[in-house]
Amino acid sequence: MSGICGIVPANGDHNHNVAMLEGALDAMAHRCRDGMSCYHDEHVLVGHGLLDTGCNGFALDDDGYVIAFDGRLDNGDQLRTSLRDAGGLHAPAFENLSDTRLLLAAYRTLGDGLAEHLLGDFAFAIWDPLKQQLYLARDHIGVKPLFYRIVDDALLFASEIKGLLAMRPDLSANRREAAMAAFVQGEFPEADRDRTFFEDIYRLLPGHYAIATRGAFTTVCYWRLDADAPVPRDDVGGEFRKLFLEAIRRRLRGNSAIGSLLSGGLDSSSIVSALASSRADADPPVQAFSLIFSDPDVEDERDFIAAVVDQYAIGHATIDCSGVSGLAHADAILGEQDQPPAGPNGGIFRYFLKQIAAGFPGRVILHGHGGDEVISHGGGLFGELAASGQWRKLWRELQAVRHVTGAPWPHFRRLIWRRGIRRSVGKILDYPASFLVRGAPLQRDPLITAPDGRDRPIEQAAHLKKLASPIFAHALEVIDIEAACAGVELRMPFLDLDVVRFCVTVEAQEKWQDGRPRSVLRNAMQGVLPEKVRLRTDKHDFATHLRQSLLRFDRDVIDEAILRRPDLILPYCNLAELRADWSDLRTTGELDGVALMRLWRAVMLSRWLATEDPPEDASYLEKAA
Repeated sequence: MSGICGIVPANGDHNHNVAMLEGALDAMAHRCRDGMSCYHDEHVLVGHGLLDTGCNGFALDDDGYVIAFDGRLDNGDQLRTSLRDAGGLHAPAFENLSDTRLLLAAYRTLGDGLAEHLLGDFAFAIWDPLKQQLYLARDHIGVKPLFYRIVDDALLFASEIKGLLAMRPDLSANRREAAMAAFVQGEFPEADRDRTFFEDIYRLLPGHYAIATRGAFTTVCYWRLDADAPVPRDDVGGEFRKLFLEAIRRRLRGNSAIGSLLSGGLDSSSIVSALASSRADADPPVQAFSLIFSDPDVEDERDFIAAVVDQYAIGHATIDCSGVSGLAHADAILGEQDQPPAGPNGGIFRYFLKQIAAGFPGRVILHGHGGDEVISHGGGLFGELAASGQWRKLWRELQAVRHVTGAPWPHFRRLIWRRGIRRSVGKILDYPASFLVRGAPLQRDPLITAPDGRDRPIEQAAHLKKLASPIFAHALEVIDIEAACAGVELRMPFLDLDVVRFCVTVEAQEKWQDGRPRSVLRNAMQGVLPEKVRLRTDKHDFATHLRQSLLRFDRDVIDEAILRRPDLILPYCNLAELRADWSDLRTTGELDGVALMRLWRAVMLSRWLATEDPPEDASYLEKAA
């Protein structure tokens, strides 16, 4: 985990200095616990803050090349071999190169094409003194964040928005009206993929690199999520298991003790079980951390957690988050994130990570995030069967689902329509499926079409679209910043590029089998994951805790936002609707998920806007905290 930052001044610009880098690194001090490094000359300024996990770093070579690296390389051995064969590295020194220096050597051999040769989680900057250019790159999936702004033809970049703001505190950062309106509605428009909540601050997109020279800046897409048509495989579970175990192994590198989150769900339980079974004699044993609720009115996953803990000799700690409010820490979260986050669990997760970091000597924590999206539930199978007229097979699969879940038949009528019939009718009419969605534009989704020009299978198209959605990349930025502020690095095996590439080419019938979604993971983990967890079909819903915490802890915060100071959010939402939602929640204790999220987002936006216009009396926040 690192913080990187820098400036490429415009021609004739001598107003930038190393104090600006120091200001950015000070603002990102949580990423700099093990030191800071700065390089500057008349052409460039590069800064690096280190939270040492054994893979990241800063380097300056004798020829004036500079690198600031946040991340981890997963294909270092292959890269070393390729560079040695190409004459870019010479024995014996190349065997001992750190990831940081290996990256620098690779750039000197491969040039601007470097990023497409890499595997891992990374964001880095390399100054090339010969070309007089700065090379920025971000990993394929977007695990590591990187933001930039261009001011008077000067490029500023940093791992977090606060770093950019601190570099030039003399400049204002105007908030984007469109972003705030979209946020309240829960929308993350495709056209705004590289936009933030600030007018002139952008994210370098996942799978992109950028080149900056004096007065010029260009971004290039070196990778985009794509896939050939799904192919039949003899042993999907076995192939996935091999890739998954390798993904975990790659994330154990470094100089830190390794911990792992254990929620009791399929994803985290698979990571802990696979790790524990492969390191049965490890000393110290695998350490797992679980979030629980002692409140009897809030269900948690303790039975499923216990199934994993009882099967393996692992260290295990539980952290009770019953008293953590959904909004009382809103100001702290917004201060850490610099803009409103997408999901409502930030307060709980922030508390959870900080408690882990306070008692665990390691800095690397494995996390099951992305499992749902990468593995895919496989619900598109029903649409494919309906679209191809395989009604008997569809009926058998639906009967299996009813047997496993006990869900009523109306649920399946809706499922068939959403997943299959609507798409089928769209094909018959030669219109895209989106045309049949009320209010949707008549336009073709590029992810529907495969590289060979044919329509993708329904499940694969939905799978790719979910992984490519702007909110997926946004969530990764939020998670990375949450972890950095807690002083740990989260590593996510499900986001391994080889795992992702494999999963998007799996047939729908392999993803949903015998009435159960996510069958690829279930089959792969047979004999490793406790059956109680492997065969579960439900998933914990944090909405109950959110509803109760809003009522128990956050009444004053909500009243402030929608009753006492509604002017802050009035331009972006339907105030009458919000007040009705809040009244329903207070009266009945219940509120549907859509309305609950709408209320939470509106209050978060209000708190964010209030940082520029704080109330005279903020005692209600102290009371809630």
